[in-house]
Parts: sequence; C-alpha cells; structure tokens
Amino acid sequence: MAEISSTGDQMLAVLERIAQEGPLTAIQVARLCDINRTVAHRLLATLAKRSYVRQTKEGYSLGPTVARLGRMVETGLKEIAKPFMNRLAHATGETVVLHVIDRTDAIVVEQSVGTQHVVKVDHTPGSKHPLSRGASGWSILAFQNERLIQRALKASPMPPTAHGTAEERLAKVRAEGFALSHDELQLGVHGLAMPIFNPDGTCEASLGLLVPSSRSETLFGHHAKLAETVRQISEQLATI
Repeated sequence: MAEISSTGDQMLAVLERIAQEGPLTAIQVARLCDINRTVAHRLLATLAKRSYVRQTKEGYSLGPTVARLGRMVETGLKEIAKPFMNRLAHATGETVVLHVIDRTDAIVVEQSVGTQHVVKVDHTPGSKHPLSRGASGWSILAFQNERLIQRALKASPMPPTAHGTAEERLAKVRAEGFALSHDELQLGVHGLAMPIFNPDGTCEASLGLLVPSSRSETLFGHHAKLAETVRQISEQLATI
C-alpha cells in the first residue's frame, strides 16, 4: 500500500469535521481532530487561502471551492442517475426525483416525469426544502451524524402531518431502508424515497417517487422497482 501524507490526511480530517459540524473555531477543530492548536491554525489558513473554508464570527465554515466541487460531483451523479430515472418513470408512470443534501436542506437536482397520467406531480429542479420534510429528505436525514440531525430538526421541526417522534421516524427509515410521506411539501402529494449510498457508506442523496393522492394506494407497489433503480445507480457510482 502506498504511503499517505500525514499533513494531507490531517487537512482532510479538518475539512470533513467542518463539513459535518461547522462552523467551528480553531480551538474546536484542534480538539475534535486531536491535533495541536498551532497545526490547526496552519491547516485552516491553508484551506482558507484556497477558499475551501471561510472564517466568520462563529468560526470556520465551508467555502465556495467546496461548493464548486460539490456541483461537479452533483453533475456526475445526475449523469449517472438520469437514464435509470427515465426508465423508472416510464415503468411506473410516475414522477421520479433525485435530491442531494445541502447543509440542513434537501435540494432537487433532477427529475423525470412519467407521461402515462393526466394528473401528475412536477417538482422544480433547484428547489430546496428542509431535510425534515418529505420522504426524500427523511431518507437522507436518517443516515447523517447526530449533530447534523439535531441541527436539521432544530432548524425545521417535524411537520404537523407527521406521526410519532423524530427519533421514531428516523429509526423506522433506518430499519426499513425507505421513507414515506404525504402532504408535507405539497398538499395531495405522496412520496416514497430511498437513500443512495456512496461507496464509502455515506449518504448524500436520495431517489424518490411522487404520486398524487388519487393514486396513493399504488405507491408502495413501486417499492421493488425503486429499490432496483437505487441499486443500479449505487453500482455505477462505485465505478467512478
């Protein structure tokens, strides 16, 4: 196995901590990453110089370079997912949506709209909603670290249509591998979504099916097709 750079490894660890738990001060970074404060300041200064992080009054948070790289990765995910989404939309006749995480929100990055029905759901690419809203958001939120989960729930508490506690809903998504919702983002819309896992086991995206309430009884019948599509997308992600 090739030798790794200890400094590079530390820098990536700092960046990952800020992504997961930021904004963080230099002292917090040093403690969380178990590194010397001087080293933490040096690594943060290097990351800030290249705009991977930016310093605010609250501490260091992710910078525009990370956002730009994220958009590049997002584009790769869209390119991989789109053909599979089109096939799923054709097979089910329903709208298929791809979401990715954006801090405590889920953002729509792609959709394929089925054409078999006159009444259908249309979700605008680029639109955002809290992770604690809709099946697509919950299927991502359930597989985040506890600090991010609590931040998301604090930023946007559970909707009034939800049943049980947030902890119960998260546990159910983890156990079953999917999330269901209705009337949380749009009245009269039901959703079924599943997480898309990266090769390293992290989750930053989900794939969902949306149907109007008039066809809500048919939604879970598409579970197997959705699961197979997610599996195919995940397999393709593992090759890049």
